[in-house]
Order: sequence, then structure tokens, then C-alpha cells
Amino acid sequence: GLNSPFIGVVVLLIVGTAVLPIIIDSVAAASASLTGAAKTMIDLIPLFYVIALLLAVIYWAIGTAKTK
Repeated sequence: GLNSPFIGVVVLLIVGTAVLPIIIDSVAAASASLTGAAKTMIDLIPLFYVIALLLAVIYWAIGTAKTK
């Protein structure tokens, strides 16, 4: 039913948001030693991570909607 795949997405979101501070800290540390374009791209990593997480959830929702 609805329960098993739904739990999977909740776990994905919890783990994803739990890892986010680690990614932000790592990016901040790496960014400190860079300049220019490299620094800008490194600073965008958390944004792309969040976008990827959202896309994963959206694709999951579309996938489960199609199976019904």
C-alpha cells in the first residue's frame, strides 16, 4: 500500500537533511582556500544538493502516482 514507499521517502528526506550541515561545513572549509570561479562553484554545491533532493522526491511521487 501507501505505507512502504512513503516511509522510504521520509527516510530519504531525514537522511538528506541530516547530511546537509556536513556538506555546508565541508564546502565552507574548501571555499576558504579558493578564489574566483572555483570559489563560486564550490559555494553553489549545497544549493545543487537541495535541488537534487527535491527532484528525487518529485520523481518518486510521479513514479508512485503512475503505478496506481
